Amino acid sequence: MFDSRERGMGRFFTGLARNRINRATAARGLDGEFILGMVLAIVVVVLLWWTPFLFPFRIFTTAAHEVSHSLSSIIMGGGAGDIKLFWNGGGVAQVGITGTLGAIVVYSAGYLGSVIFGGMLLLESKKATTRRRVLWAITGGLILVTAFFIRDVSSLIMVAIVAGLAGLAAYRAPNIIVTFIINVLALLSCLYSLMDLFFLIISNTNPFHTGFNDAVGLATYTGIPAIIWAVAWGLVGAFMMFMFLKRAVLKAQPSNGPATGPYSGPKEPNTFDRYDEYLSKK
Repeated sequence: MFDSRERGMGRFFTGLARNRINRATAARGLDGEFILGMVLAIVVVVLLWWTPFLFPFRIFTTAAHEVSHSLSSIIMGGGAGDIKLFWNGGGVAQVGITGTLGAIVVYSAGYLGSVIFGGMLLLESKKATTRRRVLWAITGGLILVTAFFIRDVSSLIMVAIVAGLAGLAAYRAPNIIVTFIINVLALLSCLYSLMDLFFLIISNTNPFHTGFNDAVGLATYTGIPAIIWAVAWGLVGAFMMFMFLKRAVLKAQPSNGPATGPYSGPKEPNTFDRYDEYLSKK
């Protein structure tokens, strides 16, 4: 048990560390609070990488991958069928292919769509007023995915688990937990996609590999070897991830509009913002 003095000392040193990070990064135009939040998310992800605790995040990433296939197929006029998820974190989507261009778009959408979605979550994780709404949107999106694409009981259970956890966090979780969940979702959406692309490259360089994957599927339509597509997706995915991170770590510039003070309007406070500094000026 910790007494109040020990808890007070813990808060003091935590606040001191945050302030030092803020000062060090602000001089370089970087968002210290975002960097600190992402570092904490990375530490947790690394520690829990092989544990069941990340299972809901993995299923979410797989669902985003398969939905990207399905939506791109619909946009290209090929239509889409059922999505099936597996307990090992894999998934498959039934899609229609309309010509070579349609094949390129639909097969490329899986991995690259996941990176784009993860990058958008990275940018949204910086906004205190939208984080909880993002979780509500994810919950609603998973419900729509279930209604339109999920038909088997196993996939339904997995999606229900993820949607239920996201909805519960959006409804009841403290701000700091909401922030952490968005950070981990963003991080894993990008990392899982990039890792899958890495293993895709490895599998397609193996001369004994005879299985089917997105790169092999696209090779059958274009005649371009699967390894070329795998490497191309890996390079594009890494570049997009770099650009999203580059934008996310920059500190938001103040607007040129009329001054309204450091806190105006009934918005939800940012968990990692230094409101103690604002309150001290009141």
